[in-house]
Amino acid sequence: MALNMQTLGRRAATAFVAIAVLVVFVFYLPKVFFHVLLVGMAILGVQEFERIAEGFGFRLFKLPVFFAVFAGIANIYFPFFMLEWIPYAVVAMATLTSLIPPRDMKATLPQVGICLMGAAYLGLALVSMAHIFQISNAEGGWIGRMLLVFFIMQVWFGDSFAYIGGSLFGKNKVAPVISPGKTIEGTAANLIGCFVAGLIGMHWFLPELSYKDVTYLTLIVGGLGFFGDLIESTWKRGSEIKDSGSLFPGHGGILDRVDSVFLTAPVYFYYMRYVVLHLD
Repeated sequence: MALNMQTLGRRAATAFVAIAVLVVFVFYLPKVFFHVLLVGMAILGVQEFERIAEGFGFRLFKLPVFFAVFAGIANIYFPFFMLEWIPYAVVAMATLTSLIPPRDMKATLPQVGICLMGAAYLGLALVSMAHIFQISNAEGGWIGRMLLVFFIMQVWFGDSFAYIGGSLFGKNKVAPVISPGKTIEGTAANLIGCFVAGLIGMHWFLPELSYKDVTYLTLIVGGLGFFGDLIESTWKRGSEIKDSGSLFPGHGGILDRVDSVFLTAPVYFYYMRYVVLHLD
């Protein structure tokens, strides 16, 4: 596969704009603005997930998906709303949608499953990012903001290295039926990119990290991100769409950006909070 410079340029320009927006929201605006940004991403993501559901011939009931994200973020401001009750509420709302007329009895269970998957997919990714952003150490300050930027940096470095490495050296397919463009060489480059980003973060702004932490985080972000990407690819291929959306030129839509995050962000959150920072 040859490296397409036009595509690379479009991806780089999109990444530059996205990084600039992220820096403004993370470092220069009150925290609530970042949470509002995540809610906006959830709204767009639900629309994209609806397209995937329609590609399989089913409806997507949006309310439980919205609730999963909104309640998870609202818990930051209203902690009396017990976080562990949110999954129960989402499951209850999703299953109750099977009673909404008109009812095709053979479609009820698949529609509930799609609804729950949408809630888990967007909820795990966006709510985990919101809680990463809120992490504070004993001194308070910017630690959560730095952790979020570090996490996004590892994801983007991995994606960029994977695209360049796969384009230049990719020959051996990883999953030709699910994702024909994904190669062993590109996957290895993804891990290298995550590791490089980890080293930059360790030496520049996160001295709490060790080389062991960087290695583990590479496996978390690169490894779980790889499977997250494949999972979304199966959905897109099954629904016969190429990209979930077109919000990010050269990168696809919200779901195409979230695919590397929804399995990764929760594990990253717990690792950084309890293993690296040793917070209660």
